[in-house]
Amino acid sequence: MKMFSIPALACAMTLGFGLASAQTITPTRVGPVSQYGQLITGKNSAGQGRIYGSCEGVKDGAEVQVRGMSLYWSMVAKSTEFWTPEGIATMVNDMNVQIVRAAMGTTNEDWWGCKDGTESCGNDKSKHITGYATDAEFQTNLMNTVVEAAIKNDIYVVIDWHSHQAHEEVDNATKFFTEMAQKWGQYDHVIFELYNEPKETSWGVIKDYADKVVSAIRQHSDNLILVGNRKYDQNPQEAINNEVTGENIAYTFHYYANSHCWEGQTSWGDPCEGANAQQAINAGLSVFVSEWGTADANGGGNPDTGRNTSWQNWMNQNKLSWANWSASKVEEGTAAFSSGSNRNSLQYTTSGQMVKEYLSTNPTTYTRCATAPIPEPNPEEAIHGLHSANFDVTFSGKALNVSGATANVEIFTAKGDKLMDINNVQGELSLAAFPAGKYLVRVKSGSVSKMKAISIK
Repeated sequence: MKMFSIPALACAMTLGFGLASAQTITPTRVGPVSQYGQLITGKNSAGQGRIYGSCEGVKDGAEVQVRGMSLYWSMVAKSTEFWTPEGIATMVNDMNVQIVRAAMGTTNEDWWGCKDGTESCGNDKSKHITGYATDAEFQTNLMNTVVEAAIKNDIYVVIDWHSHQAHEEVDNATKFFTEMAQKWGQYDHVIFELYNEPKETSWGVIKDYADKVVSAIRQHSDNLILVGNRKYDQNPQEAINNEVTGENIAYTFHYYANSHCWEGQTSWGDPCEGANAQQAINAGLSVFVSEWGTADANGGGNPDTGRNTSWQNWMNQNKLSWANWSASKVEEGTAAFSSGSNRNSLQYTTSGQMVKEYLSTNPTTYTRCATAPIPEPNPEEAIHGLHSANFDVTFSGKALNVSGATANVEIFTAKGDKLMDINNVQGELSLAAFPAGKYLVRVKSGSVSKMKAISIK
């Protein structure tokens, strides 16, 4: 990450600022997350915003571009069928996705989708799917299912507050993201998307909302955060010189190939949507295409091959990660799956076949990052204050405190180079001699060994 460039550790274990989840999910394969680590923002040598991985850090040639699918709104059965372990695994195996975006409904709207996955469940509202505002438990369970499946498949997952008016939902969004960061924030797989497609909301209002939610997330996780912008995520340049407070924050850009242009001007004289994103990139902002479609902005239409090729070339030139809308079988031209598809077997629409061909150039094998010492502790032991039956470890200011036992303390650079190895530590250990920066600490007492990241200011 930008805050912690942790090449070795990020690929070998999972860190978190808050309490770790009660369970530890272990990937069943070596995928993109094991190779790249946590996604982090940074700039290339030309000053352009890019996304990197914590395994290699921020350097030219190490840019990370991951590509995959966005699930459709979590409001209808033709979408939620794929919000399942089987659905995620099938996309990994059949489409070669590196990332999945989970677009969770947030309001009290009732689209007459059925919780049991059927197409019709009558007038019994208790059987209908509604958004987080009225059925937080159902929506949260859906999200947790997708996140766990993504981790098991070792791909990235975007936890998306899929709202056009998130700035009016601050309390619910803060509650939701706090829970998600506590539960999943120690996994490098996880990305937080705070606001899907604001409409004409000003950047000042969006930023104020984002600052509040970012602050809540940062109590528990330093993972990549995505922030939306005015007019359906087509004005990331408005954040130039007025960025959201904090680090490891990228700005979303959305487009639909038939409706938007990648360079030059629109027919009415405004800069093309892609030109806005290019301006943000050139100014050093990291941009993430968390949603794009092959056809019209309303989800309809037929994909134009030429326009899609030009958009793909533009994204590849800028090393932009993306998620295609949508992994569903809804009756829209941009849906990837035809009506005969199910969570275990995919049949493709014209759009889906096009996207599958783009994804076919993703790597098919990955190499686990292993450039620094592999830590010994269980990932769920990596918490802000490291507590066990034997000893406690806390960090405050420029001092580490070990209580309850005598321990061995090792200090590493963010790249995994050992700086200090001290035996028989109990009580306060001053780190005032260390320059400001990010470090890794491993503490051992008997057979118990724990690792954490610290920041010295």
